[in-house]
Formats: sequence, C-alpha cells, structure tokens
Amino acid sequence: MSNGNYLRSYVAIGIISWIGVLTIELLKIYLQISTPDYVTDILLTFFYAVTFLTFRHEIGNKKSSNFNEYLWQVFIIGGSTILISLFIKFFFYIIDKDLHKTNILLENVLYHINIGLIIIFLANGFYVWKKMILYQKNKVTEICWKVFEGLVLFSILSNFFHSDIFNLRFIIFAAPITLLGTFLSFNLKWVAFLNYKQKWQSILLIFLIIIISFTFLQQIFEQRLNEGLQVNLANNIFIVANFSFLLMNCFFSLLVLLFHLPTSSVFEQKFGEVMIFQRLSQSIQMGNKEEEVYKMLIDSSISTVMADAGWLEIVNEKGNYTAFLNREINEFDVFELKKVLRKNNLNINTEPHYIKDIKNYSHTEKLANLSYKSLLIIPLSSHNQKLGTLVLLKNLNDGFDKGMVDIIFSFVSQASMAIKNFRLISEAIEHERYKEERKIAKDVQKSLFPEHLLFNIHVEMTAFTKAADEVGGDYYDVFEFSQNKIAVVIGDVSGNGTSAAFNMAQMKGVFHSLIQLNLPADSFMNYANNALSRCLEKTSFITLSLFIVDVENQSIQFARAGHCPALYYNTVTNETSYLKSKGLGLGIIRNNGYLKHIQNEEFSYNKGDVMILYTDGIVEANNNEQEEYGYDRLKILVENNVSLNSKQLSDKIVEDVYQFTGTKYLNDDYSFLILKFI
Repeated sequence: MSNGNYLRSYVAIGIISWIGVLTIELLKIYLQISTPDYVTDILLTFFYAVTFLTFRHEIGNKKSSNFNEYLWQVFIIGGSTILISLFIKFFFYIIDKDLHKTNILLENVLYHINIGLIIIFLANGFYVWKKMILYQKNKVTEICWKVFEGLVLFSILSNFFHSDIFNLRFIIFAAPITLLGTFLSFNLKWVAFLNYKQKWQSILLIFLIIIISFTFLQQIFEQRLNEGLQVNLANNIFIVANFSFLLMNCFFSLLVLLFHLPTSSVFEQKFGEVMIFQRLSQSIQMGNKEEEVYKMLIDSSISTVMADAGWLEIVNEKGNYTAFLNREINEFDVFELKKVLRKNNLNINTEPHYIKDIKNYSHTEKLANLSYKSLLIIPLSSHNQKLGTLVLLKNLNDGFDKGMVDIIFSFVSQASMAIKNFRLISEAIEHERYKEERKIAKDVQKSLFPEHLLFNIHVEMTAFTKAADEVGGDYYDVFEFSQNKIAVVIGDVSGNGTSAAFNMAQMKGVFHSLIQLNLPADSFMNYANNALSRCLEKTSFITLSLFIVDVENQSIQFARAGHCPALYYNTVTNETSYLKSKGLGLGIIRNNGYLKHIQNEEFSYNKGDVMILYTDGIVEANNNEQEEYGYDRLKILVENNVSLNSKQLSDKIVEDVYQFTGTKYLNDDYSFLILKFI
C-alpha cells in the first residue's frame, strides 16, 4: 500500500473513532442509552494511535530542512486547536448554570471534542520535534528515539488503567519515558544552521507554542477535579508524557537559541567575508568584467565595516582616471574632501591614512555641513603599479577599529590582484594570449606565498617551493595570533597549471578570513570545507594540513585534511616519525557531514625538535628507473642532518632530491616548510 493510501486509512480510522466517541455521548444524552466505559476507552485509544500514526507518516515524508517551517506548523495547528478549545470553554460559561449541572453528558461531549483537539496538537508537535531531533542523527540518538517512541505509543494503553499522577505505578512507568525524552531534548544540532533572523523567529514561535501548551494543561488540570467527566487526562501517562516532552524541547531549544544569539551575527559576518574573498578570486575564472570587481570591492567594504559612505577611484598606467564609484556621498562633497586632504599635504594615491576626525585638520570650513568625521584611505596597487584609491567614511570619531582595517586591507589586496590580472589578461589577448596568461597565473601564485616568514625567537622557519610548470597548486602560509601563538598551513590543490593556482588563491582568502576566528584545527577544516565546496569545481579538491603552535605551553595542535603526514624529529627520544591522523581532502564531501571525517590532534614539543611540512611532489619524485624518492628516504635524510639549522637542512633536502632524480625539472609541484624549535 502506498504512503498516500496509508495516510488516508489512518485519517479515516481516526475520524471514525472520534465520531464513535461523540455518538456514544450523544446517545446517552438524547436516548438515555447506557454503554460500558471501556467502549469509550477503546475508541479513544484507537483515536490516539491513528492520530499519531497519521502525523508520523505526514511529517516523516517531508524532506525540507527549513526548521522554522516546522515550528510554524506546530504553532498554526496549536493556535487553531486552542482557539476552538477556548470557544468550547466560553460556551460552558454562557450556558445556564442549573442546566450545566444537570446536563453532565453535554459537558462530556464538549470535553471529548477538546480531547481530540489536544491529541491533534500533541501528535503534530511530537513528530515535528522528532524531525528536528534526528537531524544529523547518530546511531545512539536513533536507537534512543526508537525506544522512546515505542514507550510513548505503548503508554496509550494507560487509557484503560486510570492512575493518579502521584501514584507509584504512574511514576514508575513515566520515569523511563521522562529520562529518554530529556536525553533526546538535548540533541539540538538544528539550532546551529539558523541565521540571526531565523533564530529570532524560532524564539518567538517556541514562546507561543509554550503558551499554547500551558493553556491546554491549565484546562486539563482545571477539569481534573470534575467528577462528572468520564476521562481524566491529568492522570493519563500518555498525555502527560507528551506534554512533558513537548515543553522540555521548547525550553531547551529556547535556552540554546538565546545562548547562540549573540554570536550569530559575528559568524555570519565572518562567513560573509569568506564569500567576498571567493567572489573576488572567482571573478577572473568566471570572465566577469573589471567594472564588476569595482562594484564588489566598494559595496563589500562599506558593508563589512558598516561605513556610512565611500568612494572608489580607478586609474590607468598613465595615472588618468578610468572609473569613479561613490556611495551615499555626492561628487561635490568628494571634491571638497579631497581638496582638504590635499591642502593638508595628505597624498591619498600612494599612502594609506586613517583620519580619526577630519574636523581637527585645517581648511575644513566648507565641511561644516558634512556629518563625516573619520576616514579610512587605502591606495590600490599591484606589482608597484598604482591602480586607484578606496576611501571609506563614518559619522563617528575614530570609527574604524583594527579588525575592520585588517579586513579591508585584505579586500583591497585581493581586489588589486584581480584588477591587475584583468588588465594583464587584456594585454595577453592583444599581444600573445597564451604566453601572457601563463605569466598572469605565475604572478597570482607568487602572491599566494608570504613574502617573508614570521620572525619568532622560539621557532626557526625556512620554506622552499617550486612549480613543475610555470604555475602550480602548492600553497603554504603562516599567521601570528601573538608572540606566543602562530598558525602554519600547507596545502596542495588537485591538478596543476592556472586552474590550480586560482583555486589556491581561493584557499588563501579562506585561510586569512577563518584563521582570525581562532578556531580549533578540526573546526577550521570544517568551515573551510563548507566555504570551498561552494566554489571549487566538482572535480577539484584541496589537501591541507594546519598546525597551531603554542610557544608558551610548548604544544602543537593539528588537523590533516588528506595531506601528506608531517615528518617530526623528537630530540628526547631521538626518533623520527610521521604525524598521521584521520582526514579527508577539502571539497570531496560537500555536505554537513564533513566534521566526522576530520580529527584534531595535540602533542607537546621539546627544544631542538624539527618538523617538516611538505607536498607530495617531494616523496613522489621519480628517478630514471621510475623509482619514487619515498617517505623512508626523506626520513633517513632528516635523521642524519637534524643538527643543521633550518636553512642548511632545506638546502640538503633540495640537493638530495635533485641528485636522486638527476634533474631539476620534476613532474609535480614540490614545496616544503621546515620548523626548528629553538
């Protein structure tokens, strides 16, 4: 039988059962026909069961991951049922009191209608929470839910055994349901996938659902002392368990949503920055026009630092203006501001400036009517060629903090590279397209690597890289959180040539945006995978290793996304080994399950230890007999030369690889980074 037929069958049985209960009550009123109480209990039990099975089928077949949509469903059905219920309650108040006392059967009829409304509300809420609890489920959660659901549905039989809520039998049966329900209520992974606006909507909806639930409960316990009613829901384990489960989920969800609310906007902003880096990097590959990069730069910059206005000037190689974009400031005001800057000997075309209050400068009389106070001025340049100037304005004194300034400098750097590359591509088309395109790609890859490695008195670093072709897909970088904490990354994109270099440009943008969040190594990999999955081609992926070195505690935390295991020499044990851990390349799994495929590792280091990060071009280098250089050869070389400093050891590795292959021209890119702890 198809799902549709099952659903229609459940609905039909439920309606028949409920109509049967109401019919029995009406027969008692008008025909004075008496029926045993267990007949009503049987019909109600059928109604409870089929109503829950109906919603189990209906909600279980939904594929949507829009959690607010599910909460809206609970609220809409709950709101509809509570309005009908309140109307019934109002009816009780307006009928004649004497008639009310003598016509207990009429009250039972209306009360049974109310029972139906409560069951519909509970069944809908129960299976909506099931959908949300089992989002990204694991084996334990799935087993617990099956046991919990079985106990809840089995408790429907309590319809035949009426026990007081404080009775020991009631408590013993309700205890395991309560414990399992509490455990499941803590499984709130869905909250992390809501943005700031959706979290507020969820809070409002859950609050309203709580009000509806307590209104129903108030009615149930209000009727508890009414001896004329045949069914006492307050002593029904099934009803109490469902209300408890619904309210526990609401309360825990409310607390978690409120706890995550303050950080939501920050993470959304950081991911926005990541996506801007991606769009800037993709602009070349997608064939966008140069003018689109201008718009992206000024709009993204204003949005990121929440500037009140700004303008962008673009010049050609001769210094002539080729483009001008302004936002929330007219050209006349731009002219007046530039005149003031010029009179105060501030050259905005070659040097960056941060002006905390323009009104403190001289010759600002004509700016009296302008509300702008602080200015951030950043020249655009690439390969010592002036490209233009970006100016951002705020209505506050000292309106830009250091974090904002760092992000904007990164935007400008990426945009400058994109603009320069657009121009080089145009030149290549005009002269020698293929040759010039390779030159551009080489410039792009060169800009991926840090110009100078960080200077740190505790860590000696040396790096070496060479592409098999004019361009390649190897990448390494360093980031300094503080004098006592640094991050080192090395990666390799699948493939080679220009596409590999451009994909590594995206990796650089993702690294510099995410590393500032100071995340654990495995969390960094998870967020990087989410970002890169949206922009890499389906056939592309990136292997990566991230090492976070804590100099103060002499510890290293790392995660490996499918990259070659780092080679590590321990001075205490005088042993050399490879640092292996679970990890899958970035972009291979393009869903929310990537975190399960990455592993965070941490260990302590000693003074004198040596760590070598490298790409597979080293160990896979072939000689004339097609024999690979291999991991063992690299390990032995390091063991025999650990006394050398990092630069000498680097030269030794390069010399040995060239000697083994018999040539300086390898089939793959090869790079390595040596860290010696001193």
